[in-house]
Amino acid sequence: MRVLKVAAVLCCGLMLSACVAPLLAGAQSQLLWALIKPMVGLDPNEVNLFEQPLIKDRMQPLLGEHYGTAVNLLKTADEIQQQGPLFYVLSNNALTQPMADKAGFVWNSQSNQMAILLQQNGKQQIFSEPLAGSSEALTKNAGLSWPTEMQPLLQLQQQASHAVTSGVQQAVSGAASAASDVISTPTGAAANAVVAP
Repeated sequence: MRVLKVAAVLCCGLMLSACVAPLLAGAQSQLLWALIKPMVGLDPNEVNLFEQPLIKDRMQPLLGEHYGTAVNLLKTADEIQQQGPLFYVLSNNALTQPMADKAGFVWNSQSNQMAILLQQNGKQQIFSEPLAGSSEALTKNAGLSWPTEMQPLLQLQQQASHAVTSGVQQAVSGAASAASDVISTPTGAAANAVVAP
């Protein structure tokens, strides 16, 4: 009898936690909205945006070892901006070359998804939270929305990836063509052996 009561309590607890989790996620999104919305147009350093627990506690596990680098780059930004449901901060690096070290922070208020674009030493990485209720493997970077101001950074990455892919494809097709020529053109003693009656 006692075991049944404990099992019933555990089942009720599991069902309640399953019901409460989405509400808590929605509450976190509303809290983050209430935090960021009044800060639009302000300097993120003056309002300690990246020290706010609602943001810092999500960024640290998301970025891991890259957290310090990303925050240092983001501290060069001078304004929190908004484009539709997207709230973002983009670093201002004194170097203007296309692959200079840069970072961008985006929070989508509709999906409550946070993403960070980190460009360092000519390499770009995107760190993003999975969409709520989806498996991480399927939606890690799927459906990410980026503000217009960050689109040129993403296009540079796509162009660099395309150039690398094209270079690899050309090298492979060149090697295949050379191998085909070697195989189809008999040389030396083999050529004479084929021609002699």
